Amino acid sequence: MSRTITLSSPAMPMLLGEPALVLNRIKGEETFSTLYSYTLLVKTPANPLIPWQSASNVDIKALIGKEMTVFIELDGNGLDHLIGIGRGQREISGLVEKARFKGRDANQALFEIVIRPWLWLTTLTTDYKIFQQKSVVDIIDEVLADYHFSYEKRLTTSYPTMDYQVQYGETDFNFIERLMEEWGIYWFYEHQDQKHKLILVDHVGAHKASPSEAYHVIDYQPENPKADAEYISVFEHQEMLTSGRWVTNDYDFTKSRADILSIDVKARKTSFNEMEVFHWPGDYEQPAIGEQLARIRTEERGSKGSRAVGSGELRGIVCGTHFELVGYPVNKVNREYMVISSELDIQEINEVTNKDMFSIHCKFTVQPTTKIYRHPQIVPKPRTYGPQNAIVVGPPGEEVWTDEYGRVKVRFTWDRYGINRESDSCWLRVSQAWAGNSFGGIYIPRVGHEVVVDFINGDPDRPMITGSLYNNVTMPPWDLPVNATQSGLISRTIGGGKSNYNGVRFEDKPGQELYWEQAERDMDRLTKNDETQTIGVNSDISVGKNRTLVVGTDYTKNVGANATYAIGSNYNLEVGANRDIIVGADYSKNVGGSYSKLIGSQASMEIGSGYNMIVGGMHKTSVAGAVKTDIGGAHNTNVGGAVNTNIGGTVITNITGSVEKNVACTVKNYVKGAIITNVGGAINTNVGGAILTNVGGAQLINVGGAQMTSVGGAATLFGGAIVSVGTLGELILSGDTVKIIGKSRVVIEGGIVQINPGDGAGCAGAGIAAAAGAVGGGLGLSALAGLKGVGGLMSPKAIMGGMALPIPLPVLPVWPPVIDPPVPPPIIDPPITQPPITQPPITEPPITRPPITPPPTDTPPPTDTPKPTDTPKPTDTPKPTDTPPPTDTPPPTDTPPPTDTPPPTDTPKPTDTPKPTDTPPPTDTPPPTDTPPPTDTPPPTDTPPPTDTPPPTDTPPPTDTPPPTDTPPPTDTPPPTDTPMPTPTPTPTDSQTPEP
Repeated sequence: MSRTITLSSPAMPMLLGEPALVLNRIKGEETFSTLYSYTLLVKTPANPLIPWQSASNVDIKALIGKEMTVFIELDGNGLDHLIGIGRGQREISGLVEKARFKGRDANQALFEIVIRPWLWLTTLTTDYKIFQQKSVVDIIDEVLADYHFSYEKRLTTSYPTMDYQVQYGETDFNFIERLMEEWGIYWFYEHQDQKHKLILVDHVGAHKASPSEAYHVIDYQPENPKADAEYISVFEHQEMLTSGRWVTNDYDFTKSRADILSIDVKARKTSFNEMEVFHWPGDYEQPAIGEQLARIRTEERGSKGSRAVGSGELRGIVCGTHFELVGYPVNKVNREYMVISSELDIQEINEVTNKDMFSIHCKFTVQPTTKIYRHPQIVPKPRTYGPQNAIVVGPPGEEVWTDEYGRVKVRFTWDRYGINRESDSCWLRVSQAWAGNSFGGIYIPRVGHEVVVDFINGDPDRPMITGSLYNNVTMPPWDLPVNATQSGLISRTIGGGKSNYNGVRFEDKPGQELYWEQAERDMDRLTKNDETQTIGVNSDISVGKNRTLVVGTDYTKNVGANATYAIGSNYNLEVGANRDIIVGADYSKNVGGSYSKLIGSQASMEIGSGYNMIVGGMHKTSVAGAVKTDIGGAHNTNVGGAVNTNIGGTVITNITGSVEKNVACTVKNYVKGAIITNVGGAINTNVGGAILTNVGGAQLINVGGAQMTSVGGAATLFGGAIVSVGTLGELILSGDTVKIIGKSRVVIEGGIVQINPGDGAGCAGAGIAAAAGAVGGGLGLSALAGLKGVGGLMSPKAIMGGMALPIPLPVLPVWPPVIDPPVPPPIIDPPITQPPITQPPITEPPITRPPITPPPTDTPPPTDTPKPTDTPKPTDTPKPTDTPPPTDTPPPTDTPPPTDTPPPTDTPKPTDTPKPTDTPPPTDTPPPTDTPPPTDTPPPTDTPPPTDTPPPTDTPPPTDTPPPTDTPPPTDTPPPTDTPMPTPTPTPTDSQTPEP
């Protein structure tokens, strides 16, 4: 007997050579994107040889999980005895989910079997798994690859690659189903060849008509059904109101100011057709993806607007196929429909009678094939229920692995597929305490750190790090609980150890409160305006090498007590403008080596009390300009060695009080030019030993008042040629004994020569006392230094005391004087033996004549030195003449250099004198403010060569001003130009007094 429904399975048990189970009824439903379920009622064979008791022991467990196929006979169009169109079989296959014994029906054992599609197996497993850089289709392929069943993808849409998707504790089915629902993919099954194939589709064109032609066109026959064809007896078409506008939005932190709002409108031709649904979050970051998702959602809403349900005795209405409806009274309804759901119930009746009797009932849901079908979002996305912990990961060998946003990657503790590499997760943003536009706080978790991960809106696809945790591997930076009062922040040098870090620490232990910080290498601090630091007690700064302090404007340092600087090597202080140091008490500076101070402009030092400077070695002061020192009190300078002062310009010393110099040894003054000393009061010089004054040229002493020279021992006045003593008044030579000794002769000239004028004699003015033996010896004279001659002594009738005494006077030879131009007597150094004085090797800068005006004198200035003439004999003294007044002084002429001065006659050639400075022209009364202009000074190292007659020293001491010239002896008023007095070295004036 041919049966309408039969059952087959490779795992079917056998009883007495025939299948142990016979299908009695099949009931089930298939719907798009739904795991179908068919319930099979099976019986053991109706064979009296097989009692139900033994048949009930069939091993139904062997069927579990095995493929089982139901065959449904299709008669096609036409009567049973004719070959109908579309005649054949319909298959329904599935895996046995469960089987159970239900009892017996007469002599048959009853069993119930439920078959499900193989995709149902995906509901039996759950997982936590991360998918990165994959599209929804790629994820489906990866998940279904573990099940080894066939499926077909009839997809036309391009699906974007998603950065990060997580299967978060979901079954494989729920995970891929919610992704397919989100992206508009739905599915159904095609049954053939005792297998069922999964078909994934995203468009209506992927659907096919029924394999049986009998179901391509189906009649609507609510009444008078045909006997030779299957028909639809009930068909209910409906139109419904749906939302026509979908709005969604989300956020992309990489385009935080961008508007990625997506809107899609697919309004049906009804009233209120643009009712809006706003969905947030939209689960996208790119606007194009948002638009695609919004379009899918409006298509989903619109596909519900036109649907139909129907029923009939139909065996060939299969989910996923389409047919054409005809015969419906509403013309618009007669069209092609796609079966989106079908429910089937077929039962054999009284199969023991060997008659093919069965009942069929089919219900279905369809929608026009002109409408796009989208399965509604039924499977919810899982949500997290709080923060989780994870471990930061990165490439091998990297301690820090981040991107431009400071994100890191982690491995979750639930991720069993992770390998502790940078591929274990997506980039996770790290929450900071403060985050602004290029400001705020930043900390980047290191590889191996345990972090706290939370999820935005509880979405497992959007993790972020909210903090870090210590564990047994990553311990706190200091020991606990011993240091429980300490808190702070410590980093770690990449590749460094426990002691290599930057950090700050706070110690809050009572009495030991401490703020501590460490920079592992360099520390930079920038204060753009003011910075104030107040230290209550002490402050210690220790710098291992160099320290530089740059102050743009002012720098003030106030030290309440002491300040100590200990510098191991050099100390440089550079001040661009002014620097003031105010010390309230003492100021001490100890320099172990050299001390150099360079001042670009002026330097001022004001000392309220004493000033003590002790220099163990050399002290050198170089001043390019003037030096002024004002000392209110005493100034003591103690020098253990030599003192060398080089002054490039003028030195002015104003002393309101006294000057005292105590020199333990010799004092040597070397002056290249003149020395001018103006003393307002007295000069008192106490010399414990001898005074030796060597004057290379003439020496002139002008005394405005009295001059007294008191000599405790012998006094000697020695002249190399002529010694002239003159006065405008009286010249008195007084002593117990006065001797005038002339080795050759003695000449006394005068108008009247009186000898003892107190006796009343009328002699001309000279008193002579002659002893008995005086005729052959010398005479004792007391005469004026200005006596013109001794003519009175030439008369034998000299009157003595008013009486004529016959005195045998010696006949004195008298030679008339020869009137020649006055010749200055040569100056010969006195024969005084002294130790040679050598000029010390001191290099001196050029010296300019000080601005001191010499007092005016009546002495005529020097003139051009004429050619020397023959020196008259000592006895031929020219008659003195009156000295010409200063007004008759001829103007000075060019002074030849000292090297051009010819030596006088019968006089040793004088040594070369350094070139004197230019002599200002003398005036009748030069004002004290007139300062002669500075002149060129020969370099200090030039030493004149020695002469034939050496002076006491081989080298004459340098002087600023050459010594004054010798005053010429009075003459009979010769013309200044005819009888000038030759001078070895010209001087500014003849009244300059050289310093002894």
